[in-house]
Amino acid sequence: MKRAHINELNITRALAILAVLLIHSTSTPVTALSSDSKLYPFYVFFNISPKFAVPVFIFLSGFVLFYNYIQKDLTKELIKNFYKKRVTQILIPYLFFSIFYYVAMQFYVTYDLAETWRSLFSIEFLEKLLLGKAYTHLYYIFIIVQFYLLFPLLLYILKKKPALSPHLILIGFALQWVFILLNAEFWQYPYRGSIAFSYLFYFLTGAFLGIYFEKYKGWLQLKKENFPITILFLWCIWLSSTIYNVYLYYYVYSSQTYLVNSTIFELVFQLQSFTACIVLLQLSFWIYDKWNQAIVNGLINLGTVSFGIYLLHPFFLFLYRQLSTGGNSIIYHLWSIGGFIFSLFVPWMVVLLMGRFFKYHWIAFGLIPSKFPYK
Repeated sequence: MKRAHINELNITRALAILAVLLIHSTSTPVTALSSDSKLYPFYVFFNISPKFAVPVFIFLSGFVLFYNYIQKDLTKELIKNFYKKRVTQILIPYLFFSIFYYVAMQFYVTYDLAETWRSLFSIEFLEKLLLGKAYTHLYYIFIIVQFYLLFPLLLYILKKKPALSPHLILIGFALQWVFILLNAEFWQYPYRGSIAFSYLFYFLTGAFLGIYFEKYKGWLQLKKENFPITILFLWCIWLSSTIYNVYLYYYVYSSQTYLVNSTIFELVFQLQSFTACIVLLQLSFWIYDKWNQAIVNGLINLGTVSFGIYLLHPFFLFLYRQLSTGGNSIIYHLWSIGGFIFSLFVPWMVVLLMGRFFKYHWIAFGLIPSKFPYK
């Protein structure tokens, strides 16, 4: 039996894509401004506090996959259909935008069409394509593809050993740290952040809540009459780890030295990201239940097309940053805010229009529903 659709997940996606846009739109001020600027701490805060964005998207992937598939029979036909959907909805858009961004950047540097065309057939492009490095944000798709490759095996294991399901969060935490420590001690692979095992904690946390959603649904809903102390504890960890993470990065940016070692950095980031996954999901249920219907439906719409916005927004942010601010500090700060607004609404409009009027929109943006879910 097919499980009920959860509209609140689209709100969580909307909050996560807003976090991505905050990170990217504040990245230039964080690197360009002097740490003596009065507003510099605010830029660091808005750049570092949303760093949970990618872990939250990975958490949601684990949630949705196991929520939809855990009760189904694991057959060859199921696996075949699973990968067929991922090829059309993920791999083809990834290939499209890898080519798009690589070509755009090559032409921006060389202004030579012939050289740009030749670069598409280079070993360099092939390496970047295979490692998710054709443009900075595409590493996320590379990670998700790894999880899609692992998913049937994980599903098979949990169906054979269902006793493991209640321990998925601890298993994910342990395996992720084993990978981190082994890489630091032995492998020293420089691109660890592009390997799925670096995010296994969040994926399996999502898997746990996807499997046991009905059991924990009441706990996710923030209500005065049902507000366990564990929620307050979780939110306190999220707030304190976020503030401490912001402080650690501010110290690095302003003094060019590290206050703590890399292990502490990693642990603080994991605490912030893990708790953010739960906090954003709880916020989504509260928003869906309490906020104005028009705002709720807007967030659901944003979450539904968040994949397309994620793929497209760096291009428009790049175009926006070609505008000169003239050196005026007030204009510079307004320009920074404008980058966030521009990179949100222009890609959002483009993706919606493409989904409505262009039959083959899936080549670039994956599946865009003809009718959006709404409250």
